[in-house]
Amino acid sequence: MSAPAPGAGPRIVTVVHAAVTRPGRDPAHLAHLAAGAHLQAAHYTGMLRTAGIDVDPSDPRGGARALVSSGLFVTGSPDEIAGRLAAYHAAGVDEVVVNTAGVWLAEGPRAAVRDAEEILTCLGRGDATH
Repeated sequence: MSAPAPGAGPRIVTVVHAAVTRPGRDPAHLAHLAAGAHLQAAHYTGMLRTAGIDVDPSDPRGGARALVSSGLFVTGSPDEIAGRLAAYHAAGVDEVVVNTAGVWLAEGPRAAVRDAEEILTCLGRGDATH
């Protein structure tokens, strides 16, 4: 993606936590690993509540479940995840950062890279399921 023209205004970038659905994986656990520290911060939980997601900084595990149920932590098949990420672009987001940190912390770097590669392959093919 090329840089915006001078004076074009700021770019919109978002980080999206994601994990491919696999046997034995608990998305809420992965979300907690990825965002647990943020889910204890008043400014972060305040932002989520403003967006309509019921979280409490005293309950980061409950917050992680809320991230999954709201779709902010994206999980599913690689093409389903790619579809969700493509929707961000359709809504005007310039750059989506796919963060598989929860998988990395639970299963290691190979598993996290595998998820990212599968998701990005689907995005690159343009065959994402919405």
